[in-house]
Amino acid sequence: MNTGKPPITGLREHYRHLRTSHPWLDEAMCWTVVVPDSGRAFNLDEIAVRLSGGTPYQLHEPASFTAAGPPTEDAYPVLVDWCGTAAMLLEIDYLGSVPSVLQRLSQGARAYSAWWNVNLHNRLSFAAGGELILAIDAFFPGTSEDYPGIGQWPELQAMTDFFVEFEERDEDYDWIAAWLAVIEQTTGARLTSEWLEQAHPYITVRMPDAAR
Repeated sequence: MNTGKPPITGLREHYRHLRTSHPWLDEAMCWTVVVPDSGRAFNLDEIAVRLSGGTPYQLHEPASFTAAGPPTEDAYPVLVDWCGTAAMLLEIDYLGSVPSVLQRLSQGARAYSAWWNVNLHNRLSFAAGGELILAIDAFFPGTSEDYPGIGQWPELQAMTDFFVEFEERDEDYDWIAAWLAVIEQTTGARLTSEWLEQAHPYITVRMPDAAR
């Protein structure tokens, strides 16, 4: 049956190649995609309010990932752009993986987040309707039955090769590519080399205030 969704294998290869082309991605990254229920894209200010949780924030003109500057406590940058009505948020650290932030971003929406850092701390998260539905560690994923809400993310539920003990996976299994691929398959949003090199509007917030 043709579901209209792209094949997951090809998407994984795309993200495997993206990681090879941009080795800095392995150090730390958080990619969050927010899909509004209404079919109307959230604007930059609406995203900023949700991201900051009512704490101070600033909106900035488009800049590249490097030009936005390194994260600091008083000016933590998050790049934002859109793929159709879906908002794509990219950062070098973890704000988009924080449960309270995902709950805010997912009010009247669905929010998907993939985060990892150089120490291999990681989290794949999904929130909807202001509620955190699941958060998964790549190294201890358990089984799909461990996540009561997984039926709300059928694309992830279908990834049976993900829900196995980490040491039982093929040695060339790329969990980061698998995570990014399933988010694209679900939302239609795509990270590319061109996107990473282009300028995008961005938000700065105060950390850790925004993570509360």
